[in-house]
Amino acid sequence: MSIKTTKDMTTEALNTGQKRIANTILETIADMNGYNDKYPISGGGCKAFYTPDEWLDRGEDYGIRSKLIVCHDGGDLLPYFSYDGTGYGRNERMVEALEKLGYYAEQCTCWYTAIYPID
Repeated sequence: MSIKTTKDMTTEALNTGQKRIANTILETIADMNGYNDKYPISGGGCKAFYTPDEWLDRGEDYGIRSKLIVCHDGGDLLPYFSYDGTGYGRNERMVEALEKLGYYAEQCTCWYTAIYPID
């Protein structure tokens, strides 16, 4: 299945392992929302995926030792990573998908989450 996304969901700067995580996130969202060609997965105008180095370059403090940063400040990622005002079913589904890869999500603030390997 080819998943339609907006340009803010780019994974170009990510390494192979980070792309695997990002693609799992996008596949999980597409699976839960149903594949729809008319409505691509969007970050709401915010870049969605950052490497820890990119995050550090922005001057951010939290998540810089993670494998991947997911910015969910708006857009379609929010209900999958934020506990603020969302149903927990989507969040739980994302937790399961990441655990299958050997990772977990740690919400750093209400607008971004860091993805860490399970030790």
